[in-house]
Amino acid sequence: MQGVIVMEDWIRKLFVERAGIFLKLLDERWKITEELVNGMVKVLNGFGIASGNLLDLCCGNGRISIHMAKKGFKAVGVDISRAFIEDANKKAREHGVSDKTKFVEGDVRCLKEVLKGVSESFDVVVNAWTSIGYFPKEEELNIFKQARELSKEGAILFIAETVHTEFFSLKFTPTDYSEIDNIVILENRTYDPKIAQLSTTWTFYKRHKNDLKFIDKVDFQLHIYSLSELVELLKKAGWETVAHTMEAYPTYSPRPH
Repeated sequence: MQGVIVMEDWIRKLFVERAGIFLKLLDERWKITEELVNGMVKVLNGFGIASGNLLDLCCGNGRISIHMAKKGFKAVGVDISRAFIEDANKKAREHGVSDKTKFVEGDVRCLKEVLKGVSESFDVVVNAWTSIGYFPKEEELNIFKQARELSKEGAILFIAETVHTEFFSLKFTPTDYSEIDNIVILENRTYDPKIAQLSTTWTFYKRHKNDLKFIDKVDFQLHIYSLSELVELLKKAGWETVAHTMEAYPTYSPRPH
């Protein structure tokens, strides 16, 4: 693996050791990706971008990159999980866009090092499905600074499908349950609004008829950004807000130097 600093235990456990389970969750997200991508394309068309190079940060198994490739973009996806990258390549072949996609295993905190073999600069950058808040703010600021340095003037950054403090103030629930194939996932969470920190425990079970067999448990914490806090962080990284909705979070373009 290239470009890795230190992988937090919960990241290793959830995205590497239990990647097979998490892939089931990623596959569920494919069902709603076309609608998301259509919205992104509409926004991009409004800025005169109908094609170009796209960078997909924390790309998972490639759902956004592959959908955008089918819309005429060339996509590069980065993710720390080898299993996700392998599945993304498989899906790219199945969707006939292998020639328009490239998936790279690596840590987004070392983005420029991970992408040192990619010569193109990017017209579009995407960070989707709460792939922010994992790391200290200084590290996340550096991720988006690197993305800015790898992007063209006039590039667009999307922060999409991301939980935020405004959402939590209205719709926070302490428990959740989901079942995918024969895997049952129980989620217990607490939220401290004073520091905007979400503490979560995911417990995985395998269902066999009416019985549940314990598989594993993962504890992790996320910082939940407010809209204004995220705007300020990305402004420091060289991006300027140009549009936003509370459902999808903001759209950014590079700030003039």
